[in-house]
Amino acid sequence: MALIAALIAYCAALVGSERNELTRTMIEQTQAHADYTTASAKFRSVMLELEKQRAKMTLSTAGGASTDNSVDTKLVARFMGLAEDYSRERALTQKWADGFKPLIDAHFEGAEGYERAQLIAEFGIVLSSLAVLLGSRPIWLVSLVLSVCCIGQVVRVSGETKKVVGASLEQVEKAEESYKEETKARRASGQDEATLQQLDPDGKIRQALHEAREQREKAHEPAAAEAGEHK
Repeated sequence: MALIAALIAYCAALVGSERNELTRTMIEQTQAHADYTTASAKFRSVMLELEKQRAKMTLSTAGGASTDNSVDTKLVARFMGLAEDYSRERALTQKWADGFKPLIDAHFEGAEGYERAQLIAEFGIVLSSLAVLLGSRPIWLVSLVLSVCCIGQVVRVSGETKKVVGASLEQVEKAEESYKEETKARRASGQDEATLQQLDPDGKIRQALHEAREQREKAHEPAAAEAGEHK
């Protein structure tokens, strides 16, 4: 009976562990999905700008061109480059987020499987208690069979869960690494910095924004200190 009770405690610990892993995996999936949403929003915004340029090109072709409808080929090329970058980023983040689904299913089914093993062990300890009270050997043997079934259930669920988690986790890590390499390569290209430098060559706009931010922070500090003293 003591061994069966230990088995019940072990199953309960496995259930808690799988549920903790399930929660952690869902949090990581949320982060990956947030990156996917951001990449999709950036891609759609660039496509809207390209649609505007296409409308200007259509007006120019139709003979209704004016100064405002002129198409900047350099701007179009820049937008198309951004569209390709954000399209790859969106595909990578989608693959990253989708890779968590097998992990979530495995942890959920693992927790359910360990709960069933715990239930079998609980039936076993009840029957063993009855066997002691009634002095019945057949009931005692049934409790032993249930204990063996509990151990078999734990071994089976553990093997299946580890197999799925190991393969899926490797895919998720590869997708995350590919996404990080893509964003790192885009930052290393310096295209965004070049755009800022072209639009603000002397840095006056960025300096003004920096000073305005510092002024807001200085104005916020006395208010925060006063609120702290009031508390």
